[in-house]
Amino acid sequence: MLHRLILSFALFLTFAVAVPAPAATPTRPPKSAVTVNAVAVDAPDVDTNGSGCRQGTVGVAFNSDNSIMTIILDDFQAAIGPQAGSYKKRAFCRVNATITSPGWAFDVSSVDFRGYVNLDGGVNASLVSRWKWIDTSKGVDLKGKGNINKKLAGPYSDDFLLHKDGESSTGEQSACQKASAMFQISISASLSASSSTVAGFVKGDSVDSTFGEILNLGWRKC
Repeated sequence: MLHRLILSFALFLTFAVAVPAPAATPTRPPKSAVTVNAVAVDAPDVDTNGSGCRQGTVGVAFNSDNSIMTIILDDFQAAIGPQAGSYKKRAFCRVNATITSPGWAFDVSSVDFRGYVNLDGGVNASLVSRWKWIDTSKGVDLKGKGNINKKLAGPYSDDFLLHKDGESSTGEQSACQKASAMFQISISASLSASSSTVAGFVKGDSVDSTFGEILNLGWRKC
C-alpha cells in the first residue's frame, strides 16, 4: 500500500510540474499616462553622407496599450546604381521626440523595420537604428542607449518586416524620465554595390509608401 501511495504521489508531482504557469501580465502604463508632446527632426545637412528628412514628414505614435512605439517616415529612400537619379546611397533621419510618462520608464526590447527593398545580385543593404535619452537642460546623455543593425543581400525584392532583438550598447536601464528628457532615434539605410552596373533601393512599402520602424517596449514603474 505504501509503495502504491509513493508511486501515486510521484506521478502527481510529475504532472503538476509539467503544467505551465499562466504567463504574467506585462507591466504597462494606462494609455492616458503616455504623451508625445513634440516631434522634430535634424536638418538634412546634419549628415553630409545621407539624405536627411524634412520637418513634417515624420510621425511618432504609441499603440493602444503602449507596448509599441512606431516611427513613420513619409520621405525616406536610398538608391544606388544607374537608375538612382537624385537619391543618395544612404538615407538618414534623426528624430527628436519629447515624451512624457510620469511615474513610468521604458526600454526597447526589440525592433522591426517595415518597407520595400529591391536589390540586384551584388548589392547589399544595411538598416541601422540608434536611440538614446538626452537631458536637454544639461545637454548630456542619460541611461538607456541602444542600437540595432540588420543586413540584407541581393538578389532580393519584396515588402519586408524585419525583426531584430535590441542590442543594448550600455547594458543599463533607462533613467526614470525627467521633465527635460528627450528621446532621440537615428535611422539609416545604406546601400553598397559590387559594380556600377547593378542597382538597388530601399524605400517605403508598396501599401502606403511609408518606411516604418517599430520599437517593442518594456515598461517599469519608477
